[in-house]
Amino acid sequence: MASITPQNDWNYETAISSVEEMIDKIESGDLPLKTVFEEFELAVEQVNQCEQFLNQGIRQMELLVETLEDCEEEF
Repeated sequence: MASITPQNDWNYETAISSVEEMIDKIESGDLPLKTVFEEFELAVEQVNQCEQFLNQGIRQMELLVETLEDCEEEF
């Protein structure tokens, strides 16, 4: 799977809100099938970006914790 890098103006909360709106549109049953597929594809891309963002944050937090643990060992 290709790596999706969020843009500089990308925002997690906005992306989640966008996915929720897409899901609401899809679930409404009012969209043509082609549009459902397009909305679903966009939602999956947004979810992948969110997951990548969260995983990056987790890695950063783990590195910070390791750094703190290393500092504690020095004292």
